[in-house]
Amino acid sequence: MWNVTDWQQVVFSDECRFVLGTDDNCVRVWRRPDERYNSPHTVLRHTARTAAVMVWGGIAYDSRSTLIVMSGTLTGQRFVDDILRPHVGPFLNGLAGAVFQQDNARPHTARVAQDFLRHFQTLP
Repeated sequence: MWNVTDWQQVVFSDECRFVLGTDDNCVRVWRRPDERYNSPHTVLRHTARTAAVMVWGGIAYDSRSTLIVMSGTLTGQRFVDDILRPHVGPFLNGLAGAVFQQDNARPHTARVAQDFLRHFQTLP
């Protein structure tokens, strides 16, 4: 069983997309089955791509990584080249006993990313 000291070694990481407008092209509707095509539940929406920015960051108990702005689609190779090699590796090497955590998104589980992370302790 992990204790507080164990959790203090974990570096939590994630990326997030921030929409720079009011429409993220996602429509969320809660309705009953008989209300499916009821006009009050129908919304016209803008369908063009919206401006957004994707960022990656990592935090540990008493430190944080640089916030990295990413453009384009994140692939496994881009994750290694743009995030892991230049930022995560040096960040983890600077923290004694660090354990890296990531959320198993597709770029994180790509073979190239997993090969790179074999050099570091990671949460299963």
